Amino acid sequence: MAQLKQIKNSQNQQKGAALAVALVLMTVLTTLAVTLLYNTSLDTKMANAAVLKKSSLNAAIGGSDEFVDKAHQNDEIFGGVNPLTNNTDVDEVALGGSVIAEADSLTERPTTCPHFSRSDANDAYIQCNRFVIEVEHAFGKNGKGSTQIETAIASQIQVNN
Repeated sequence: MAQLKQIKNSQNQQKGAALAVALVLMTVLTTLAVTLLYNTSLDTKMANAAVLKKSSLNAAIGGSDEFVDKAHQNDEIFGGVNPLTNNTDVDEVALGGSVIAEADSLTERPTTCPHFSRSDANDAYIQCNRFVIEVEHAFGKNGKGSTQIETAIASQIQVNN
């Protein structure tokens, strides 16, 4: 029986020290877990934003290519004519999704083509209309983000004499 009393006395002398240490450790671990969870959530949002921005850039570049392709096919969004050979400005046209484009003529009349040297072509037969195509793609929450690109092109035309 003496041993039982000794064990009982040593238990009474602890007075909750183990409980206090356990609570402090649990508080530290909980704080660490919440901090790591917040950082992981923030990293995920940042990675998603980077992916959206890269996708938007790809959509805008594709929109520029689509604009030129539809112009050369005399698409109905241009009234069935190619605005690049007619040297006419194009107001905003929707290319699908959140992509819009417009084109502004840089010259009033056809000029020499910038990529031809005198030996490659005769200015009397082939000249160019020059344009700047501006494409915008909206992205993000409520379309608040946007990517805008400008593409300068020279559209060859045959000069009628």
